[in-house]
This record gives sequence, structure tokens and C-alpha cells, in this order.
Amino acid sequence: MLQASEMKSEWQIIVDGANSADEQMAADERLAQRAQLTARFFEWQPAAISLGWKQPRPEWLEPDAWRGDKLEWVERPTGGGIAFHGSDVSVAVVVLRAKGVSLALLMRAVCQSAVRLCTSYGIDASALLEAPSHGRIAYCLTQHSPYAVLVDGRKVAGFALRRYPASWLIQGSLLINPLPEILQRMLPVSVGEAIQRRAVSLSVASGASLDEADVMRRWAAHWTSWWPHHLPTSTDGGRPVKQESTMMLARRHPTSYRSAEPTILLTCRPREVVG
Repeated sequence: MLQASEMKSEWQIIVDGANSADEQMAADERLAQRAQLTARFFEWQPAAISLGWKQPRPEWLEPDAWRGDKLEWVERPTGGGIAFHGSDVSVAVVVLRAKGVSLALLMRAVCQSAVRLCTSYGIDASALLEAPSHGRIAYCLTQHSPYAVLVDGRKVAGFALRRYPASWLIQGSLLINPLPEILQRMLPVSVGEAIQRRAVSLSVASGASLDEADVMRRWAAHWTSWWPHHLPTSTDGGRPVKQESTMMLARRHPTSYRSAEPTILLTCRPREVVG
């Protein structure tokens, strides 16, 4: 395992296109195995649900009917409950495992980044870093869990993580608009009602019409400036190093995604990023 002082200080920021559920999860796995300091922002097309690692498929999810309505479902490499996609912005954060880097502080930094994004839209949000354990949660948006972001007690974002040999993979979803109608129709009534009571989208909370792609670009543009400068790239004899970021735009290649490489857009120091 690396010492914190051996970690690279350059963030790779990727703004990805909308892609299928399988392709998005394959991309996150690939980044985790590559073990480079990365934040990847992406959308889902078509609408989908993702199950947490080893989470049983719910009885109401009938694969044939799901595919018939052109919806998708996939298992995430991280834990947590079922997450809903198609009107959210998702993020995958890869941080190298290193001695001297606190996992709790990493998760706090990721949650606080989402809080600051909400604040940039005039929303008073807060991070929930600890919560009583009642066993595995079934649905991300309907139950309070550690590493969540709340607005007036209602969930707008959630995060989960998994350890790899050389890195941590943190995956999260921020609800930008109410769930797509086609997805709502496929959910049990009780689940839909729970989402209405216990979750809120960024657009509803702000009272403004928001576009998922615009929110995604804003989050990506501010990622390094919103990240604590002592995490996780602090160290050179105890002195903070300058963080630089490489921003990329990944082109959409539906049939050859696994072999496609993103195209570099720009390289910038975090204080020079605008969005």
C-alpha cells in the first residue's frame, strides 16, 4: 500500500456521455482497476435501476417486462440499496489506497462536494455521515443511510464504496429531476409513495427547471476546487501539493465502449476552473 506522500496529485475529471447500465458499470470497474485519481460524471440511457453488490433482485422486477419497456437493470460493484437512474447525475470517484488517508474523511469530502453543488443552486443541504444500522437498505432514496445528502430531511443523493487492491471506488447518484414516468410506472405503488415522501430532486428543491447535463458539467468543473486540498493529495514532507486536473469528454460509442478512450478537452489548475 502506498504512503500518502506517494500519491499522485493530478485529478482526471471525466464528463461522460449517456450510456447503457452495463457500459457505465464496466467503465467504473475499469477505472477502479486502473487506480488513478479520478472523478467520472455520467448519465444513464435508457432509464435503469442499479442494485447494490450482491443485492437480490426484487420480485417485482421481471426481466422480460423490464426489457419490453426498454428499461435496464444492473448490479453495481459497490454496496447500498436499489438506485434509480434516468433523471440523476451519477459520479464515480477513484482514490488510491494509501496509508495516512482516512476513508471517513474521503467520504466526507465526496458528500460535501454534493452539498456545495446543492448550495450553488440556492439549496440548504446537509451531509449525513452516520446513521443507525437496520440491516441492508432496500432502496437508496427511501431510507436514511450513511454517506447521504439531505434537503429538509429528504434524500437527494447517496454514496457507497468498495475496496479494490490498489484503490477505493466511491459511487454516487444525485437526483436532479423526478423519476422518469416510464420508470415510475414499473415500480410498486408503495415504493413510489415512499420516494415521494422521503426523497426530493434538485429541481423541486430549488424551484427551478434544471437539465441533468448542465448540473453534471457544473459539478465536474468545480470538483477540484471543492475538494479539500489536503485530501488525498497532501504530502511532500507534510506540505500540501498543488492539485491539477485533466478534464476529459468521453464520446459515446454504444457498440465499442469498452475499448474507447476519452478525448482530452482541457487541462486546468483547480482555481482556474469556471462553470
